[in-house]
Amino acid sequence: MKEKLDRRFWLTHLVLPVTVFAAAAAACELTDVDLILADRYFDFVRGVWPLRDAWWADWLIHQRGRDLIACIGGGALAGWLASWFYGRLKANRWCLFYLALVIGLTAVAVAGLKKATHRNCPWDINRYGGSAPYTRLTEPPPQACGPGNCFPAGHASGGFSLFAGYFAWRDRKRRLAKAWLAAGVLLGSFYGWVQMVRGAHFLSHNVWSAIICWLMALLVYLPMRRVLARE
Repeated sequence: MKEKLDRRFWLTHLVLPVTVFAAAAAACELTDVDLILADRYFDFVRGVWPLRDAWWADWLIHQRGRDLIACIGGGALAGWLASWFYGRLKANRWCLFYLALVIGLTAVAVAGLKKATHRNCPWDINRYGGSAPYTRLTEPPPQACGPGNCFPAGHASGGFSLFAGYFAWRDRKRRLAKAWLAAGVLLGSFYGWVQMVRGAHFLSHNVWSAIICWLMALLVYLPMRRVLARE
């Protein structure tokens, strides 16, 4: 392991992700892509979100998907505790701790932001049968309709929180780290898409969740890098 993180690390792990995020966030804010995509999943004739309560979207992907992330985080924490008693787990002790910590911190951060930002879900918007006017993220949220609780996207953030696995093992097991990275991208994107078809989130909500999860994983990785790498 290199003593100091080089320029390439910062380019690929901070500059590039933030640049991609900024471009995606700007595209969502400066165009109507949020509404265009939401329109595809809303039935304007019947005035409903046809897939809002579909068993596969709600019970399977939303509810059980949330349980899956909780199990991964809980399992990592249990593995860390068990590593003090079982030698086979010792080599991954702090990787497991880091994984559990980042998943937990991400959940807390996103929950706090949802309460602080007061943004509405698509199904709360009057365009889709709700009572709140549509506002972009750079505009003040509507006050008359009560506070919303939909930004950033909580469900997508659960999937994106698996970015932590990449940072946990990037200095020791590159192939495993890349598998975690792929899992985070795919699961976070899939969870985000399912919530979009249900009317629970706009695309922009998922974009912000992705960068929040990435930066959280990076922020926690920096002070723990040495202990993660030397196991």
